Amino acid sequence: MDEGILFLILFILGVAIGVGIYYYREKEKKKTYKLIEMEIIENLKELKPYVAPDESKEYTKEFDLVEVALSYDIEDIIVVNDEGLVIASTLKDADNVGAIGLGIFEYIKKFHDNVKKIIIQRDEEYIHIYPLKLHGENLYVIIESKIMLEVVEEREILRRIYDVLKKYFANVETIEKEIPEEGQSILNV
Repeated sequence: MDEGILFLILFILGVAIGVGIYYYREKEKKKTYKLIEMEIIENLKELKPYVAPDESKEYTKEFDLVEVALSYDIEDIIVVNDEGLVIASTLKDADNVGAIGLGIFEYIKKFHDNVKKIIIQRDEEYIHIYPLKLHGENLYVIIESKIMLEVVEEREILRRIYDVLKKYFANVETIEKEIPEEGQSILNV
C-alpha cells in the first residue's frame, strides 16, 4: 500500500514538474519571438532609407507607412488633405511633392468630374494619385513606385493605408470628445 501511495505522489509531482517546465519553455519562446520581432522592426526602420536610395530624398523613421511601402516595393507614400498639407508620409520633406500631386489631381478634376485615380508615368517611374475619404475629410494618397500597380494591389495598398490613417484620426476623435462644446463648462457640476 505504501508503495502505491509513493508511486502516486511521485507521479503527480513528475507531471506537475513536466507541466511547469513546458509552460516555462513556451513563455521563453514567446519572449524570444517578441524580441526577434522588435529587432526586425528596428532593422526595417533603419533599412528603409536604403531600399530605394535616392540622395535627394530624406526618409522618415515612422514604421506604419514604411511597412506598407516595403511590402509592395513602393518607393514613397504621401497622404495629403484637400489643402495640400501632409497628413502622413514615408518622406520627411513631402510638402512639395504632396502639394504638386494634389494640384495635378485638382487640375484634371476641373475637366473630368468623376476621377477615380490618376497615374503618371515619368521615365521608369509611376506616380499614382488616389482620392480617399476618411471621417468626412477629403484625403489624397500619392504613391511613387517603379512598377505599375495592379488593381488588386491598389485595393490592398489603399486598404492598408486607410487602416494606418484611422490611427491618426482616432486621436483627433478622442481629442474632440474631450474638448467641451461652446457654452459647456469643463467641470460638470
